[in-house]
Parts: sequence; C-alpha cells; structure tokens
Amino acid sequence: MPNILQRINHRLTIKIEKFLGLDFTSVIATEKLGLDKTLVSKGSPSGNIFLKKLLQDLAISDKDRILDIGCSKGSAMRIMNKFPFERVDGLELSGKLAEIAKSNFEKLHVENTSIHHINATEFKEYNDYNFYYLYNPFPAVVMESVMQEINRQNTLNEVKYIIYNNPVCAEVVLKSEFKKIKTYPDMWGNGIHLFSNK
Repeated sequence: MPNILQRINHRLTIKIEKFLGLDFTSVIATEKLGLDKTLVSKGSPSGNIFLKKLLQDLAISDKDRILDIGCSKGSAMRIMNKFPFERVDGLELSGKLAEIAKSNFEKLHVENTSIHHINATEFKEYNDYNFYYLYNPFPAVVMESVMQEINRQNTLNEVKYIIYNNPVCAEVVLKSEFKKIKTYPDMWGNGIHLFSNK
C-alpha cells in the first residue's frame, strides 16, 4: 500500500503529465479495457528510480534491444529510453493502452520505439530482442506460453536477459532455460529479478 507521500507524488505526476498532454501514470481498470482479469494483470506504471538503478548496473550498448511485455502506457519504456538501447519496444494486449503509449512517445519525439498491439502468446519476433522486461503482466498459465515462445524462437541460442518486476511467476521462468542472476530492490518490497539463459 502506498504511503501518503507516494500518493501525493502519484497525483502530482498525473496532473503534470496531463498538462503536458501525456499519460504514463494514470491507471485504467482491467474491466474498463474489456480484458479478462483472470488472464491479464492491471497495467500500472513501473518506470521509476528502481528500474533506472537496475539498468545502470547493466552494460547496455547500442546493440541491445529491449521488449517490454505488457507495456501498458509505456512508463517503464520511458526510463529504458534514457539508456543506449538500439530499440525499446513494447507489447500490449489492450488497444486503448497501446494507442496511449504510441501517443506518449510521438509527443516526446522518441524514434527508436514501437508498440505492438498483440497477445504476448502470439508474438513472433521475440528473437529480435536480447532483453525482456515484465511488470507482472499476467498469471502463470500465460507466462508459461510466453516463456515457451521466447525459448522456441531462440534458435541460435543467443544470450537473453529477463528483467521481471514484481516476479509473481518467477518459478515459471526458472522452469524454462533461465536462471536468476540477482534480485534488485523495488518500491513495494517485491523485488526485481534479473534472469539469464546463460
């Protein structure tokens, strides 16, 4: 549960974004988006100092590409764009959230970012990325399908990393070809796990 200062900061951020014509922070209930809450978690902003510190700890280069799986309005992608990734892309099931994310990055004139409006289990371009970011976007049954797809597409056995914030389904990742490297702190005490397949 957020404390009073976090709640005040959240409201202030929403007002500032609204003034600038942006919307990274406000949250829309899953039901209002027409999504099944048993298969999709609520899209919440996770672009914050904790994600920034984790990314600073990695040797990000202009050859690296990151995919935010369940990107919502693009809050985490906004932080990722502060690093020299060649590509910072997002997957989003909700058409409404995907359009908001696209609008946000167009207004910020960000050019190395695309939002894919697609079910994560049907995405066929996972191998275009070597980093994946998730902020608990879905339950274990969906996570299993996504992990199978990531592993199946990695035909060249390249090194891949998963940054998993609020890692509710961490055991699903560990049952695949990935191992946990480190746990970083986050705002709510759930931790951000870093996994690699090497």
